[in-house]
Amino acid sequence: ALRADFALVHAFIADYLGNLGYVLTARNFNPLMAMAAETVVVQAENIVPVGVVSPDHVMTPAPVVDYLVAKG
Repeated sequence: ALRADFALVHAFIADYLGNLGYVLTARNFNPLMAMAAETVVVQAENIVPVGVVSPDHVMTPAPVVDYLVAKG
């Protein structure tokens, strides 16, 4: 089983609550590592208002995310 203290995750899109969507190969491991870690820090390219990300496109739900950082 995977277990980690921290997961540093890069998302393509996130809403202000922390629902995440990924593109390309990030879809393979980022959701798994976010679920396996105690603390999840996310860097997102695009942070949008709640409701913009369709529920069908959420790959990591907001309750898993601890910190959300905008890509500078």
